[in-house]
Amino acid sequence: MIGEYLRQVRGAGRNARLYLYGLFLWGLGQSIFSLLFNLYLRELGYTDSGIGQILSKVSLGAAVAALPVAFLFRRIATQRLLVVAGALASLTYLLQGTLAAPELLLLAAFVSGIVVTIFRLSIAPVVMREVSAESRPYLFSAAFTVFFLSAIVGSILGGALPNFFHLVTESTRLTLRWSLWTACVLTLLAAVPFYRMTSPVPSPGKEMPPTAWDQIRELADVDWGLQLRLALPAALIGLGAGLIIPFLNLYFRDRFGLTPAGIGVLFSVMQGFMVAGNLFGPAVSRWLGLVRGVVLTQLASVPFMVALALSTSFPVVVASFFLRGGLMNMNQPLTTHFAMEVVPEREHAITNSLLSLTWFVAWSLSADIGGTLIERRGYTEPLLLAALLYVLASVLYWLFFHRVPEVRVPRSEVELPDA
Repeated sequence: MIGEYLRQVRGAGRNARLYLYGLFLWGLGQSIFSLLFNLYLRELGYTDSGIGQILSKVSLGAAVAALPVAFLFRRIATQRLLVVAGALASLTYLLQGTLAAPELLLLAAFVSGIVVTIFRLSIAPVVMREVSAESRPYLFSAAFTVFFLSAIVGSILGGALPNFFHLVTESTRLTLRWSLWTACVLTLLAAVPFYRMTSPVPSPGKEMPPTAWDQIRELADVDWGLQLRLALPAALIGLGAGLIIPFLNLYFRDRFGLTPAGIGVLFSVMQGFMVAGNLFGPAVSRWLGLVRGVVLTQLASVPFMVALALSTSFPVVVASFFLRGGLMNMNQPLTTHFAMEVVPEREHAITNSLLSLTWFVAWSLSADIGGTLIERRGYTEPLLLAALLYVLASVLYWLFFHRVPEVRVPRSEVELPDA
């Protein structure tokens, strides 16, 4: 099985391999940056509500870009988009790691959210364009595995970088800033393999990209009732996640006094649990079915969120942190698979973008609220509220879809941020 997997990935072609190299470098830079940016803002003197406002603009930028980016991939060469995105991501990380003025940080965060969306939505079009139908399931899996591996390595490296820079300076602010700059360099390096990808040469008679009028007609033909039923539970999960997930590194620092290195180790292990969750997702779908799998894995994560809210035992909190991440990441491929199966093929791009749009809008709103709640009331109430929203989303998902016939064919076409 592993041999066949490696054979398919190696035989997928030069462009596919270069894409995976670039994806790893981008993921490495992004994971370092996301691990340390909150800690850096705290060193600059930002309150939790101020940090929440900045983080919410990242999600707002992603929401604004979700639908336009889906259409851009159908009209512009993927290689060009990814090269520009790699350069812009590096620039926005540099600005966020250098500037101190709130207005400029908010603007840079908003632009970085737009750029991140390009990477997150690039997997499906790249795989569909670059490899045969036989190899697609393997390359989808490889792309998501690369994301997770880069997050594991980035979390460890991000935790170690401030200690390394402490050999040069005693200033915590400078060690964090230089670590963020390192993330900028790694992100910029991602543009190199993307640049080396070759754009396909159009063959005679090849279908032209859709016109703007074609895209408007596609939107008019969409079953918006079904799209709304898919999007509403995702919005509730996004609302819950945004209240606390962006602040978990600060949670461990404030409640248990962990250093960046300790936080990096915890987040790298958590990414390992997320990899395990992703790998077990297909088995759960075969055992329970997609809808039951989505509902039960979401509900199973709720007690661990309650433990994060109420427990003062470090071992209990750490175990809950790991298991919550694994269960919710087990859930995401099931949600995606089901969404791709219940909508017509012509609506896959719309569904892909709409789920991302819904998620990021909800995340943006709640990250702003979450920062204010944490500043005024601590971490307990946001965690309990997030758990309640997860339960509500699960109930709605079951009510909407428990009677829908399921086609159990493995597929992965969209990725959402950690819930």
